[in-house]
Amino acid sequence: MRTTRAVEPPPIAAPAAAPAPPPPPAAAAPRPQIPAQTAALAPGRVPPEGTPLAVVFPTESSNLAEPSKAALDAVAQRMDQDESLRLQLLAYAGGNDETASRARRLSLSRALAVRSYLIDRGVRSTRIDVRALGNRSEGGSPDRVD
Repeated sequence: MRTTRAVEPPPIAAPAAAPAPPPPPAAAAPRPQIPAQTAALAPGRVPPEGTPLAVVFPTESSNLAEPSKAALDAVAQRMDQDESLRLQLLAYAGGNDETASRARRLSLSRALAVRSYLIDRGVRSTRIDVRALGNRSEGGSPDRVD
């Protein structure tokens, strides 16, 4: 026969006080709604934050003009400062119903030129959406990217 001795369990420590729950997050102020608008950019001017930007192209061209590059540099800088921002490029080109296909291709070339410029300035391509709308411009210059 084997004898065993009873072993007393160690005393149970009182549970530590639970840490106080973090305060609820402050309600974020709703962002003001900005009315849709198209603004042509004067040479060398950078629009205020939140203002839509229109990059105007010469007729039948997809080459970025120098004044537009300064504004796009400012956009790239804003994108670098806030990782939650995204861009939607809406591209247009002049033309009529008979040249709609050509206008759509030209508008796509313009949007891709703007996109490439921004990517070269460090904006990730996944943050830029491109829409080539061809000759379906509803005001403003028909040769632009908004």
